[in-house]
Amino acid sequence: MYQEHFGLDQEPFSIAPDPRFLYLSDAHNEALAHLMYGFSHGGFVLITGEVGTGKTTLLRNLLDRTPPELDVAFILNPRLTVRELLETLCDELGVGYDAPELKSVKQYIDVLNRHLLKTHQAGRSTVVIIDEAQNLSPAVLEQIRLLTNLETNEKKLLRIILLGQPELADMLDRKELRQLAQRITARYHLTPLNRDEVRQYIDHRMTRAGGNPGIFTDWAVRALYFASKGTPRLINIIADRALLGAYVEGKHQVTVAMVRYAAKEVSGNRPRENRNYFIGAAALVILVTGLMTWAYVTREPSAEREPSAEREPSAGEEPSAVEKTAPPAIEPAPVDRPTAAEPDLIAEEPAAQPPDPTTTAESVDTAIPDPEPPRQRLSVSIARPDGSTRRLQRLAYRAVFAEWEVDYPLNAEEIPCDYAPRAGLQCLKRIGGWTELDQLNTPAVLELIDLEGNPYYAGLLEKTGEDYTLLLGNEIQNVLPLDLRDHWFGEYVVLWQTPPRYKGSLREGDRHPTVTWLHRRLLQLDVDGSTSVDDTFDADLTDMVLEFQLAEGLVADGVVGPLTWIRLADRLDLPAPSLVP
Repeated sequence: MYQEHFGLDQEPFSIAPDPRFLYLSDAHNEALAHLMYGFSHGGFVLITGEVGTGKTTLLRNLLDRTPPELDVAFILNPRLTVRELLETLCDELGVGYDAPELKSVKQYIDVLNRHLLKTHQAGRSTVVIIDEAQNLSPAVLEQIRLLTNLETNEKKLLRIILLGQPELADMLDRKELRQLAQRITARYHLTPLNRDEVRQYIDHRMTRAGGNPGIFTDWAVRALYFASKGTPRLINIIADRALLGAYVEGKHQVTVAMVRYAAKEVSGNRPRENRNYFIGAAALVILVTGLMTWAYVTREPSAEREPSAEREPSAGEEPSAVEKTAPPAIEPAPVDRPTAAEPDLIAEEPAAQPPDPTTTAESVDTAIPDPEPPRQRLSVSIARPDGSTRRLQRLAYRAVFAEWEVDYPLNAEEIPCDYAPRAGLQCLKRIGGWTELDQLNTPAVLELIDLEGNPYYAGLLEKTGEDYTLLLGNEIQNVLPLDLRDHWFGEYVVLWQTPPRYKGSLREGDRHPTVTWLHRRLLQLDVDGSTSVDDTFDADLTDMVLEFQLAEGLVADGVVGPLTWIRLADRLDLPAPSLVP
């Protein structure tokens, strides 16, 4: 529909696994290398990855690279019985069999064995590829393992490649499948794209389709990354909808707003913003509302009417679900947060007023609403404060430094993250969400985007109930995540305290005094391990780190990086500010 509008030869974001559109990130290159390894080596190769990360597209690309001397059996539907599996293998490999005469599994295996020996003598090899292997039953997996027993004195006659979702790896951890797990000679977990790779992915597919990559603005790509979490299939679906939205509006560039609108459509949530295609419906609503108001005005005497404080919605504006049902919000009073960094930034909380002793019981009954049901606070309108981006950034960082009892001068020549090591701190920049911020439980600098796509910054200082306290410019505001959905796309920076003599991430094989500190702190937390402590990061310490990471819900890679240091400090109750007092 939109191809001619954007000058495209074909759809750039089809979800079909077209090998011509394959973009090889570092992770996809590594996964493809593991698949190629499975073509030339016996045993099992295991590739796992979340839904939509590109496993099937990699397979299609792999099949295009099949060597001429290799026979491939490709099983797409693994919901099979043992007998159906063996029949499918025979069909894929062109092995003739007379089904009525084959009464047992052994007879099928004998037929396959004779075929494999014949092809081996002819200088050919055979590989079986099973996609969506997480759907295999344990009985079928065990039969697949037994097929790898078909061998000569020199080599295996059959190679197996399994692809599936992460639960496949969990299934292979079962005790009854440990023999199969031990035969896996190579395994790899395919991860989503990072933000830079999403930009490259968009550019690659737009170029392949004959279009201009610049159709997607940088901020639109950033929003696309946050909405899709780097999953290629979701990128394709959202980007396709965003292109359609730009076409409908007659625009030749995809913006942040279009991506956000497309993402909400894809997720099944009705977008809050009114687009051009809803103007007719909005006009009808306004017309009906006007007629009802006119009828009321002509029926009631004017002297009995109170002037309304509500503003009539303008065309193209739709109240949110909360605005339709909840009473007007009371502007939250500023929270008194004394700080040595910049006292004039904080407004003073007004003192509570005592009740009027002359108030009658009747007036109290009419003035105070029934506490049931509880009132729902309206969304707060967030606007970019006055001031340059640099100043807003420095103000936000200064407030977060103050939480660490560090004075960061606004006129400092050093940028904040270069200044941090002078106070024994480091910056960690991440892309995540509110759940991750809650888990870290530490103040943060949020990178926000205004309605025109320009960045500005806020200091996230505290959480009380569902409300988050932000420093925006020189003002404190209490907000809900809903209030920032049009401004925050997941980028934030936290400060964290480094251990003594910190030199960076630690891993097995490193020798450094910080290793000694790490080992002792893990023992202090009752992590099982050797009590013999020195400055060498050995295999025993790796096991201790893995145990700690697994217990904390971190990526268990045995590498002690910033997130592991932060969680370790939190568990040790080392002096540090927290979001929840």
